[in-house]
Amino acid sequence: MPFIFSISRFRRRRAFSLLEVVLVLFVLALLAAALTPSVQDIILRGQREAESRTMDELTRTITASFQATDLTNLNIAALPGSVGVGDTPTIFSSSTGAAYTSTAGSDWFAKVGRLRGVTPQIGRPPTAAVQPALAQIAFNAAGNPRLLFVAPGEAGQQRFLLVSLTARSEQLALPAYDPGAAWFDAIWNHDWESRSATLPAYWSGRLTPAQAAVWTQGSGGLTQVYRLCVRRISLPKFRFTVNNNHATENAWLSFNNLTQAFTAPANSGANVSPEILGGRLIILNRGTTWPGVEALRFQLSANDAVTLQ
Repeated sequence: MPFIFSISRFRRRRAFSLLEVVLVLFVLALLAAALTPSVQDIILRGQREAESRTMDELTRTITASFQATDLTNLNIAALPGSVGVGDTPTIFSSSTGAAYTSTAGSDWFAKVGRLRGVTPQIGRPPTAAVQPALAQIAFNAAGNPRLLFVAPGEAGQQRFLLVSLTARSEQLALPAYDPGAAWFDAIWNHDWESRSATLPAYWSGRLTPAQAAVWTQGSGGLTQVYRLCVRRISLPKFRFTVNNNHATENAWLSFNNLTQAFTAPANSGANVSPEILGGRLIILNRGTTWPGVEALRFQLSANDAVTLQ
């Protein structure tokens, strides 16, 4: 009897233990379901923070390039109308969807590569398999191209937007690129850091309702808008005034790799140059006939003036 009684007790304990296991598994399943959004949010935030650090580094490189006198190979602010006849303007992004399939010498990411000691292979794709160092500049961890857009010309400054979508492109869609100021300003003026931000109003007519809805999906008032990483870059423009009070000598201003880009005739008083991008090399020659003699050479960093007498 004691032996039988012992077996009976063992069976009761075994049945109770199985029930405990079932209950524990049930509780764990509930906890896993509750924690999954939090874990996913931590992963997404980590991806965004990593991309933010990379974007900050790229922004510093782009800004430093504005001091480069080599407009074709290094200076990213090489825009049509601001370069010499022998220079090639920078090629900026002109699409929000197409990936980079080849490398041109004046591509913005090729210039960034050179500034970082990378030698771009012209005509070859900037992919991890072909040009891994360049691919790290041109593409983010999600496989999306980083995009550098240039604003339409305006007085006082030249603006640029560095943009990186940290979600897969099939998850979140960007509106098609438009070279107009409204498209550019919609991104420039929006808050992309807030976890609860909505989309720019300008985007509502350029995304389908389904595409826009994905951007605003989230729990607890959170959205997906922060997954677009944006850096704003502004390069000031300046003017140079030549007060020419000399009776016979002319003054010639060379900039943008253009000789005699601006002339202040002899005894003409104040002559104000057109706006010049900051960082440009300025050379001032003076004399009765060109080229005369070089009187000044410096890089423009503020509105400035010189007097000839």
